[in-house]
Amino acid sequence: MWSIPFIICLLLATTGQAIQSPILKPGDGCGKSLPAKVTPGGASANISISSGGLDRSYLIHVPRNYDINTPVPLILSYHGRTKNASEQELLSQFSNSSYNPNAIAVYPQGVANSRGIRQWYGDPDAPTTINDISFTSDLISHLLSRYCLDPTRVYAAGKSNGGGLVGLLACDPTTSSQIAAFAPVSGAFYLNKTTGKLPPCNTSRLPIPIIEFHGWKDHTIYYLGGPGNSSRGNTTSVLAWVDGWATRDNFSVSQNVSSSVCPSPFKKVTKYNWNDTVEHYNISNLFHDWPSTYPNDDTHLTTCFDATSVIMDFFSRWTL
Repeated sequence: MWSIPFIICLLLATTGQAIQSPILKPGDGCGKSLPAKVTPGGASANISISSGGLDRSYLIHVPRNYDINTPVPLILSYHGRTKNASEQELLSQFSNSSYNPNAIAVYPQGVANSRGIRQWYGDPDAPTTINDISFTSDLISHLLSRYCLDPTRVYAAGKSNGGGLVGLLACDPTTSSQIAAFAPVSGAFYLNKTTGKLPPCNTSRLPIPIIEFHGWKDHTIYYLGGPGNSSRGNTTSVLAWVDGWATRDNFSVSQNVSSSVCPSPFKKVTKYNWNDTVEHYNISNLFHDWPSTYPNDDTHLTTCFDATSVIMDFFSRWTL
């Protein structure tokens, strides 16, 4: 499933139109020894880099079977507001070899605001002097230069505010050309306080593969949009956000195929799907939670599938 394409020249849009994509080769990090504190299969290492004039940090987990001469995928996983990289690693489980045996997993750390709350660009309360989209682009370049990574197989997932950032990365002309597929969970998609609209979307290519998961009972980021349980700003309806991506990827909203995922006695889960390119899961019994079959750091509530496993399968189908 994880084939290693060294050159991908064309992407096919859903209209059948060929869109030129850059020629990408394995990263410059191939053949290089790992940093001293990075151990394959060991505990994740905390690494610092400079970006935007600031010292930034991330956790990195290198799989046990890592070979310095074999390019592997890269998964970026962004924590939610008030959380941190370690908590996101525990929640998303991308360092768990039963979900992810081959890819390097990286957990970027948000910068704390004046009240000590870590968050990401896109939250109305985030410091305006910090650009996490540029940080992500810098981080990808940094990782490609130090580890044997396949630049056609870079992926981004995130929870809540981190999921909102993932949506912004998909819309940015630079990061949308660096990341193959995107997976927000309980995404916080904030509307501009002045215009009442989502930020402009200037993606560099089509289609953009997107998969999103959201609890119907989410009181933090309302499924139907609105202020949630904070006064920081309104978010859009999740279905409107997903429909927007379907339209952007050249599907009509009516092309969506909906299906029930979980058998009885599990609570209802509805999957909305546009040609396996745009996907959305509505989980009826969950709140602001990462879906899983076992209690996790978010909730004791469970469902019939693990979002991490579904995300890994979705990522495996897409390359730049």
